[in-house]
Amino acid sequence: MAADDGERVVCIVNPTSGVQRRRLIEQRLAVELPGADRWQTRHPGHAVELGRQAVADGYRTVVAIGGDGTLSDVANGILAAGDEKVRLAYVPAGTCNDFVRGLDPVTDLGQLLDSGRDRATDVGAVTFTRADGSSGHRYFLVNCTVGLISTIGLRFTEKTPVNRVLKRVNLQLAEVASGARTLAGWKPVEARLELDGEPSRHPLSNLAVLKVPYFAGGLTFGSTRPAEPGQLDAVAVLGLGRAGVLGLMWRVLRGSAAGHPAIRRRQVRTVAVDADIPLPVEVDGEIVGYTPATFSVHPAQLTTVV
Repeated sequence: MAADDGERVVCIVNPTSGVQRRRLIEQRLAVELPGADRWQTRHPGHAVELGRQAVADGYRTVVAIGGDGTLSDVANGILAAGDEKVRLAYVPAGTCNDFVRGLDPVTDLGQLLDSGRDRATDVGAVTFTRADGSSGHRYFLVNCTVGLISTIGLRFTEKTPVNRVLKRVNLQLAEVASGARTLAGWKPVEARLELDGEPSRHPLSNLAVLKVPYFAGGLTFGSTRPAEPGQLDAVAVLGLGRAGVLGLMWRVLRGSAAGHPAIRRRQVRTVAVDADIPLPVEVDGEIVGYTPATFSVHPAQLTTVV
């Protein structure tokens, strides 16, 4: 089935994601999806607006072209519009593309219109606390973090003179600098967790709530198995200070984190986290707010195509 055979298709393209890869894909779009409309995002969060607009305009297939963040934004727009018949297709063109790892992406973009490739996909949801104390809500398709990793992410987004200079020089250098500054003063934070309603209290280094087993471009906590349908993978790292965190990071980079004594892993339907000091909440690569936060799963909420 081609886009010009009656299927209303729109491609939402993030022009800042993986520039060279994105340009190549755009060239392919003209050949493999010739009848599709094409919209570009113009600012952070714009893909959410465009996803909502695509549903309102009657498109039945919406193609997100970018990284995991672009996919997440478009999904949030579609889900906010409340039309479960819309198909969300994904063409990975970002840096990490963790959503598609372990899957078999299409070789011809025209295959995105094949309903035989449709997948009923669980959607994660998080309710968090905004800086002004109000409550916020967001869906996620990849992962969320609370703790050291989200604190590094928050520091990376700060609009400080040092950050501005480092980002102009090299984004990876800015990320490393943010991590080093955060880790230099890091201590575990006393946190209250509830996994499927069972409460516990721990010195928390990091909490990851995973929809897919990968993060940060293919890293794992020791397993490449995704969560079972209707479940989230909750991975808590408990009680590690600076030296312990460095040791765990080394094992994660080497792919040997499985069995680390600080890792507690469990598949659950709901997770709640609160801490003695507010911790930032990162959702599919974006800092959205702070703890307290709750996470839940909505089975088969979205139809995706890759």
